[in-house]
Amino acid sequence: LVSGFFFLLHKCVVLLIHNNKSAYSLSLYVDEHGEEDVGLRRGRPLYLHKDRYECLQKLWSQHDVPREVAQIRSTSDRVIRDNWY
Repeated sequence: LVSGFFFLLHKCVVLLIHNNKSAYSLSLYVDEHGEEDVGLRRGRPLYLHKDRYECLQKLWSQHDVPREVAQIRSTSDRVIRDNWY
């Protein structure tokens, strides 16, 4: 079983992966108003959101990536095709 996550810089999102399934998670970076800039379209400075970073650390350390991928995929209206990443 393979699990992991990547920060997709050009999309400014976290990609969670478990085996052949993947899901987008919240960005670790937000602007001064706490809003995400998906795709970096607005061009405002972004700052690390420490709570989201700690949540991602906890997700990894407790081996909860598979559960989180399944949960996001079951509740999201936008699903990434299997084996896409």
